[in-house]
Amino acid sequence: MQIIIRNWKLEDAAGLAAQANDPGVSDKLRNTFPYPYTEEDAAFFINIARRTHCDRGWHRCIEVDGRVAGGVSLRFGDDVLCCCGELGCWLGRDYWNRGIATEAVRIVCERAFQETELVRIEAEVFSNNPGAIRVLEKNCFQREGYFCNRICKHDRLYDSILFATFK
Repeated sequence: MQIIIRNWKLEDAAGLAAQANDPGVSDKLRNTFPYPYTEEDAAFFINIARRTHCDRGWHRCIEVDGRVAGGVSLRFGDDVLCCCGELGCWLGRDYWNRGIATEAVRIVCERAFQETELVRIEAEVFSNNPGAIRVLEKNCFQREGYFCNRICKHDRLYDSILFATFK
């Protein structure tokens, strides 16, 4: 299995929509990730991702064996948080439980610590997402905080957990 982290391409729209159009995916992500997820949504996101400047963050495609499997992002902090980044990652259901997200997070964090001034990368996950928690723990992220009723998704409140790793 070949896992590649790369820039999004306009021709990824159909593959992105196919993987993202799943309530099981969107239910664990911020409300800016739509469901249903159409090819128009995918094209809109790809255009934004391609215009994001490197000093503000990375939005990358996770490609597995030549196919779009999901996405990973790293938003760079500014002002007093200029040495901190916020990580996000998701995979289509077909790619769950295969170590792909773990490898994608490892690659992105390694690159970020080598290529940028970041010294801290954090990720906040829904407490009811054990897969994401395992991915972070396998990548040496430490649990730093537990927040009760912090997430409002589909008019329901959920807890979240903050994790961080360091250079």
